[in-house]
Amino acid sequence: MKLILRFLAALLIFSLNAPMAGAQTLHVPRVEIGGEGGMLAAIADGLFFTPTAGPRLTFNISQQDAIELAADTILRGESRSIYGLYFLHYKRTTRRPLDWSGIRPFLTVGTGGYYSYSKTPELRVPRPDGSVVVYPAHSDGEVSGLNLATFGGGFERGLNRHASFRVEVSGFAAIREEGFIAFRVLAGVSVPIGAYRASTGMHDSF
Repeated sequence: MKLILRFLAALLIFSLNAPMAGAQTLHVPRVEIGGEGGMLAAIADGLFFTPTAGPRLTFNISQQDAIELAADTILRGESRSIYGLYFLHYKRTTRRPLDWSGIRPFLTVGTGGYYSYSKTPELRVPRPDGSVVVYPAHSDGEVSGLNLATFGGGFERGLNRHASFRVEVSGFAAIREEGFIAFRVLAGVSVPIGAYRASTGMHDSF
């Protein structure tokens, strides 16, 4: 917890010392798609670690503000069940560099929930009289309401005009009686629908 708070404080200080927006010329497109993977650590009746992976969709509502939707699937090997978490975040980029190759620190805050999906194969049970009871295959799924509070931060850096690398650290807590606290450490790639480019204008709008 202390390391994450120090990390977020450093990002905030860095953003306050950054150049004014008029001198920052990186232009991002309206939409970016991406994927990420990493480790989830949950604190409940003990400390549990599990790998996760999933997609991410970013809607840039200005040159420094975005809404993000991400889903992290918990990787469980050969299990027929899928469990995971989804997140809805507001993202604020604290510094816009001169071009796509610069580092872009960001902070996030938001909410989320969990989802699950399981598939049960057909089951045939023989009876003593020689008949067979057939239980047909079926699947079940569930998506919870928004019951997580989340916060985090990280940075992005361009690999080229058409992709950027991203590292993120975030924490979240379940808002319920049997709640828990957890942390995510993720790395991934974002691909802009269009391309990152240098903007000659002084405005942050699209």
